[in-house]
Amino acid sequence: MTATSPDPTSALVRQLLEEPSAERRAALCVEHEVGLELVEALKAEVDRHKFADGSQALLAGERALEVSKVIADPVAKPLGLWAMALGLTAQGKFGEALPYFENARTRYSQLNLATDAAKVSVRQVQALAMIGDYPKALEVAEGARDIFADAGLIYEAAQVENNIGIIHSRLGRITESEKAIKRALQGYSSVGDKTGIAQAHLNLGANYQEQDRFDKALKHLQAALDIFRELELTEAVAGTLVNLAMLHRREGQAGQALRLLSQAREVYNQLESSPDAALAQLEEARVSLDLQLLDEAETLASELIDTFAARQMQLEQVEALVVLGTVRVRAGRMAEALEALEAARSTWLELGNPTQAALVELYIANLHLGTPQEDDATALSCAAELAESAIQTLREAGVRSGVAFGLATLAEAQLSLGKGADAKSNLQEAEALAQELAVPDLIIRAKRLLGKSTFERGELAEAERHFGGAIEALEGVRASLQIDEFKAAYVGNKLSVYGDMVALLLQQSRTREALVYAERAKSRALLDLLSKGVETRAPASDPVLERLSKRLKEVRSELNWHYLAAEEEGMNGAHWQKVTEGEREVTSLIRELERLKPEAAALERVAKPDLDKVFESLDEDTLLIEYFGTQESLSAFVLSKGEARSVTDIAAPEAVKHHLERLGFFFKRVAQSRSANLPNNLPPHIYANLYGPEMLTQNVNTHLSALHDLLIAPLGLELGEHTPERTLVIVPHGPVHAVPFAALFDGERYLLEKAALASAPSASVYALCKGQAQRPPGQMMAFGIPAEDIPAVEQEIKDVTQLFRDAKAFIGAEASLGAFYDHAPRADVLHIATHGVHRPDNPMFSGLRMSDGWLAARDLYSVQLSASLVVLPACESVLASNTEGDELFGIARGFLYAGAPSLIGSLWPVQDEQTAQLMVAFYSALRQGLGTAAALRAAQLTLRTEHPNPYHWAAFTVIGDPQRVIHRGQTDKVST
Repeated sequence: MTATSPDPTSALVRQLLEEPSAERRAALCVEHEVGLELVEALKAEVDRHKFADGSQALLAGERALEVSKVIADPVAKPLGLWAMALGLTAQGKFGEALPYFENARTRYSQLNLATDAAKVSVRQVQALAMIGDYPKALEVAEGARDIFADAGLIYEAAQVENNIGIIHSRLGRITESEKAIKRALQGYSSVGDKTGIAQAHLNLGANYQEQDRFDKALKHLQAALDIFRELELTEAVAGTLVNLAMLHRREGQAGQALRLLSQAREVYNQLESSPDAALAQLEEARVSLDLQLLDEAETLASELIDTFAARQMQLEQVEALVVLGTVRVRAGRMAEALEALEAARSTWLELGNPTQAALVELYIANLHLGTPQEDDATALSCAAELAESAIQTLREAGVRSGVAFGLATLAEAQLSLGKGADAKSNLQEAEALAQELAVPDLIIRAKRLLGKSTFERGELAEAERHFGGAIEALEGVRASLQIDEFKAAYVGNKLSVYGDMVALLLQQSRTREALVYAERAKSRALLDLLSKGVETRAPASDPVLERLSKRLKEVRSELNWHYLAAEEEGMNGAHWQKVTEGEREVTSLIRELERLKPEAAALERVAKPDLDKVFESLDEDTLLIEYFGTQESLSAFVLSKGEARSVTDIAAPEAVKHHLERLGFFFKRVAQSRSANLPNNLPPHIYANLYGPEMLTQNVNTHLSALHDLLIAPLGLELGEHTPERTLVIVPHGPVHAVPFAALFDGERYLLEKAALASAPSASVYALCKGQAQRPPGQMMAFGIPAEDIPAVEQEIKDVTQLFRDAKAFIGAEASLGAFYDHAPRADVLHIATHGVHRPDNPMFSGLRMSDGWLAARDLYSVQLSASLVVLPACESVLASNTEGDELFGIARGFLYAGAPSLIGSLWPVQDEQTAQLMVAFYSALRQGLGTAAALRAAQLTLRTEHPNPYHWAAFTVIGDPQRVIHRGQTDKVST
């Protein structure tokens, strides 16, 4: 068998690409007497790498241009210029590429090589479109198409028709776009070009999305995906997945959109670099905006604006600017929002796309609807005028979702202006369009506004129907989201529709039905988690999940190191920046694991709250008080065994906030200043000199009394010396989450003196905790990390463990993260005495200080506890960030998810000596057979005799099951 001789041109190409010296490369060209075939080979290298490796494509283009300059053949010059232009576009440098394209095209034309000039035009058109010069792109494209058609080059003509279709689409000319792309598809099909066929299907899919023809869009996008996968065109697969994600987002299927974006990200990660990866990030920003993850959407949009500007991708830049402006509207930063949106509208008009400009006008109209102004009528009229103008443009363009959005916006302005009849007509059309398109966000808005208008007219049955439809649409989207933070965020700015329904039902004295809707609004994401228990640990059989899990472990370890370094350095140092970056990556990895795991889809089938189970969980001596309300007013449901009643309009949330703020001042400043362990920013005893013990208690009681009058007195509870001893389970709402109910004061007695207290995120979560089976006896595990400002921790651990048989203590260095993960899952009683921190900026990274790092709430999602009781004496250990969706995120959420049915922790920073006394008293009461709430009450009453100010004893509360009893056998004191 004869060996094949190596291709000398291929060998020289490799030499030129690898040789770093320009002089040496020139010498090689002279030595080999290179000709046109070498430039052609280098151009082929550009074509080979342009989709898979942009840097290699650009290198080949640079070498082709360099070689073309030393070749006498006139065709070499335009070919080298063409190769260079293509290499630049492979790197996303479209503006830089244009002079090379133009020069190459001109030279080919001068050589009477019209078809070659037209071939250059194909990619020149794409570059012109990327920087937003659509008139020039259309001119060049139409000229190239005519040349190819005259020459009978069907494939090439189809390529240009495809590009013409894209240009028309970007100019908002949807009908012209569809016609051009269909001609392209016909041309590709006639020559059997699968890549072209797939590209045409992809573009038709995008076109039908713009027309809100979602079924046809899905059909074409799926066809494109199948062909790209068959041809193993990796980058094209990723791009199609992004388009499919966009389609599902527009249909309100955010969960499916996220899954597709995860798949696209995995594909892009396999590529060394890809300009199109930024397009996936733009779609992620839009999904984040839809889910009310405003910080994430703003970060992504801001970064992408810079990215697209650097690449001269003007259209994508303005799309990111629209996202940024909309984020700022929802965040209430109206002046910044208006600046961004006005800039976006002007840019769309400059680009010749009035359709997109009209959509931005609707965002601006909604901004005016939500902006408080001296003359509200002026703002509302401005919103109405903008909406009317936009609706007309969008009707002409055939963008039905935009028309529905505009009609709802116009109707909302008209309702506020007292034009009810006009609003009704517009809302009916908006609802019909929204239902036809099946876009949930549009349905929710139209139905809620219809409900409000009919409610105001006294048409209660009709209003109930509309409110119910809005809630069903909302919950359909929420069910599709696998991640609890996404569920909570999505509901956040839509919670008012539940308030509307509750108000309507209470007006008709339909208390139980109203309570069901209140429960449907409260901590539903947490209830879903507790009901289904989706873990983030990945099965080893899945390589993608295995890789993500490995990276998560690495980043979490690095993050812990930066936490410890940041403690010494402070929040303004370099390590805190690393903390921020690390937390962002940990969050992203966990979400990716959750959304990629197939069993997470079980969350989509969680049942609605079951009120019967709530009543079954209440014994004769337990009352459950559930607060619920709007921005204007709070109401309360009072549940006892088999009975529910309601008390409406008991308090204004702002009044509750005011008294809590004053309490915070006295608890966190004045009371702490009387301790030797002062916050670093306070001079010793500065407040102690102003407030003596009696004055301090008097001021505290003033605000506790006001809160009692607002939240307890209106309920008419039978709590007194001649009534059975009660347990009150409080389900808070909004600011009520921070109220220390045990310390509420009626002028004579604290509420603690009348009843044992506990709380729960919702009545359904309470019933779930209460319904957990009593666990068999097990060990008490106690972890304690003494520090300079909490020296009593060590003695606390020794004292409480002596009350338990076979208790195990981990103190100081022994109380490590590794010890926690190894031993805590086997504990029946878990006690962790250490520093705690609540992170309102990032609540799921709230945590407990272990000896070698921080145990964050998010870490507990991968822990499975068997404990009947978890006790957290740390500062602010059950303080939580309350989202608009009335979800709580913090340490308590992590432990509840990890399996704890009963949890004890604090609402504010506490002093360690009094805490140690309280803990010993609590466990002493617990070993006598009392339930957790009764034992805590006994301990608090004991501590109060020595420290009467509620600051010292009222911080601690029970979350979950208040009657959980620890088995007597395990609490027998160790004999000596």
